[in-house]
Amino acid sequence: MIHSMTAIGQAEGHVLEKEIRVEIRSVNHRFRDIIVHLPRTLTALETGIRKIVAERVSRGRIEVRVQIEASASTPRGLKLDMDLAGRYLALLTEMKDKLGLSGEVDIALMADRPNLFLWEEEAIDLEAFMTGLEPILTEALESFLTMRAAEGAALFEDFITRLKTLSELLAGVESQRETVTQSYLDRLKERVEALTGGLELDQARLLQEVAYLADRSDITEEITRLRSHVSQFEALVAESGPIGRRLDFLLQEMNRETNTISSKSQDVTLTQTAVDMKSELEKLREQVQNVE
Repeated sequence: MIHSMTAIGQAEGHVLEKEIRVEIRSVNHRFRDIIVHLPRTLTALETGIRKIVAERVSRGRIEVRVQIEASASTPRGLKLDMDLAGRYLALLTEMKDKLGLSGEVDIALMADRPNLFLWEEEAIDLEAFMTGLEPILTEALESFLTMRAAEGAALFEDFITRLKTLSELLAGVESQRETVTQSYLDRLKERVEALTGGLELDQARLLQEVAYLADRSDITEEITRLRSHVSQFEALVAESGPIGRRLDFLLQEMNRETNTISSKSQDVTLTQTAVDMKSELEKLREQVQNVE
């Protein structure tokens, strides 16, 4: 069954006594583009996370976000950079003396200097963290893929409905085609009689002209190819795996045949039917952009 490229999945759990939240989102993309958002202390895990996701997802722009939830029970260390503070004090004192400035270099002035106070990065065992993170990532991924499959099932139903409508319109084109030659003959007779004032017509010549017009407007090959494309489309959407690009290419071929039918048509009803077919193809094209 087909899968949509648009979905969201999430999961929560604990890793090394930390509360972790993983969220996976995806939108349409021509290729596969995996973007991983991690806290700075976990950036080394990006390659491993990307590999796990790539094994299950073939197409789309996928964003994976791993968050460590803030917790009052998890203290954060704040440290003072004494070396930097000493340099600030020395430079400020030197500036005061050389410029003859009044006042003192006190704690209020020093405390306002940038980068003196820093949150101390907690050392994390990355290998152990990744081991604990994998089940949470997998759970989020399963939730994400379940939604992709559900969206794909809805797309499948829409495809089948539109393909049925397209097949009915195509059958109408085929039935209308059979009356086109007689319509050409009748219209040509009317025009010639109007121009000749009712004089006797050369029937052989008239039929020759009709045959010429009918040959130029023959759409038998286009109907045959378009019917074949519809059958291929139906077969493709029943397959599993990434099929979005193939469907997109097939729709281009279907649209080309429909345009040819429309351009060859000399009949108003036939032209309108071709327009309706192009409308259905455009709706199919919009939906195909969501298929993995």
